[in-house]
Parts: sequence; C-alpha cells; structure tokens
Amino acid sequence: MPIFVPENIYRPMDQPQGKDPQLQALISLLDEPDQQAFTQVRDRIFAYGSQAVPFLESAWESTFDSLLQKRIEDIIHSIQYNQLYLDLTNWAHFRNDNLLEGYLLFTRYQYQNMDAEEVKSQLHDIRRDIWLELNSSLTALEKVKVLNHIIFDLHKFQLPSRQTTEPRYLFLNNLLETRSGYAISIGILYTLLAQSLDLPVRSILLPGERFVMAWLDETEKSPDEPARVMFYINPENKGGIFTRNEIVTLLRRLKLSPDDMFFRPVAPRFVISKLFELLSYLLAASGEAERAREIDHLRTALI
Repeated sequence: MPIFVPENIYRPMDQPQGKDPQLQALISLLDEPDQQAFTQVRDRIFAYGSQAVPFLESAWESTFDSLLQKRIEDIIHSIQYNQLYLDLTNWAHFRNDNLLEGYLLFTRYQYQNMDAEEVKSQLHDIRRDIWLELNSSLTALEKVKVLNHIIFDLHKFQLPSRQTTEPRYLFLNNLLETRSGYAISIGILYTLLAQSLDLPVRSILLPGERFVMAWLDETEKSPDEPARVMFYINPENKGGIFTRNEIVTLLRRLKLSPDDMFFRPVAPRFVISKLFELLSYLLAASGEAERAREIDHLRTALI
C-alpha cells in the first residue's frame, strides 16, 4: 500500500502553481511502454523531489489508466519516503528534544497530507483546558489528577474498545480525531501536554512493549545527577499512579533483573524509534512485509 492515498478521485484537482514545462513534459511520458525509457523518465522526475508531487497528483487525477496511476503512485511514494528519511535524520541529529515534531514525522509516514497546524491546534485546545485548572499551589499528585480529569474524563481519550492490531491506533492525528489509541500513543500525548505546561513528566519504556511516564522531583535536582522520580503514571489505566515496586514486580515476572536502565526516562528519539518498531511489527503481522521493511529502514535514520 503506497503512502500516497489520493482523495476525491472523481473531482478535478486544482492545477499546481508555478508550472514547470520540462517537468510536465516528463510526466506526460510516464505511459512509455518501453521499460528502459520509462525508468529514465522516472529517475529524472524523482530528481525534482517534493517539487514534483503536486504535478504528479494532478496527473493522477487526470487519468483513468490504472497502469499510469500505479506508476505515479510509486513515484510519489518514493519521493515522499526519501524526504521523510531525510527529515527524520535531521530531527534525530539536530532537534531530537522536540517530541511533538518526532511524533508528527512518524505520523507522516501514513498520513502524508496531514495538516500539522490543525493537529497542533487540537493539542492547544486540550492544553488550554488543563491550564485553566492548574495553579501553583497544587501538589504534584493534584496536578496529575487535573491532567487525568481533562485527558480521560473531559476529552475521553481511551484504549481501543476491542483487542486489535490495527496500525492506525499509533498515529497522532487518528488519536486526536477518534480519541482512541494504544497506551503508547495516549502516553506520548499525555507527555506532550504535560511538558507544554512545564510539568516534569518524562517517558519511560518498559519491557513487554509498555510505555509509562515518570514525574520527576526537579526541586531536588542536582547538576551532577538526574532528577529523582517521585512516582510513575500509567496511561493504560487512565493515568493511575504507581511506584517503583510495581515495575520491579513486572521485571521479576518477566525474569529480568531490576536494572536502573528500566527506571530512567528516555530521550524522544528512543520513543519515536519504539513507535516505528511497533508499526513494523503490526505491518509484518498483517502480511505487509514490504512496508515493514520500509519502516525498519526508516528507523536507521534515528541512530
């Protein structure tokens, strides 16, 4: 399944701005029956990068030739996939402290036409609701209660209503639209909202594909030591509070020693890498081995 999913197939699309006669001439040759000649045309179009996508989309809308449509879809897929890899590489090396940007890049794999500004606007609305209930006199636990009330009671974010392995529950835009997502998706959303309000919430990745959050005691933070974790928050249980002992119990059940690494917050880069890992697993389990390999390659951009 290609990344690009054309919408409104039967409605004529507006012509892209800034026409490039040479690019349009190349696109008109995409129905070339000779495979070698077609390959040369395709490679020249690919060299235009993202600039070519609106013209290719317009050409897709203008034909009912299934072979031509498939060729156009494949070229768009390759251009967008290559750009996403470059953007992930850039984020991982220069802006990897920005969890929201990383989550948007991950979501872009499936939803290339996602409106990032609309997503940010929806997040801002939820943040505002939390902000209105917070004040500096609240304790850490009281602030968590506010977060939980707004996220789980007012905005009704929840796990999928049935057991499922559908990839869509990983993506940010789908989470905001449906209010349903896997625990890791809801946990990342929770973390994003808390951090946007300067609350000391950080991501923890546990064995067994579990994502929880740590609330840090930044009042006792030492320049030479990481902040102490006051308690942990479980997105799978509507923000339920638990302690280190519960994590120790989980590790013992999995026959793992309670190494300190399991209790430390992880950087956004590792969270986004885990999302890609889970997506790859879900795609492979559903028989989409080729797409799973694509995801595995995208993960290398985060190294």
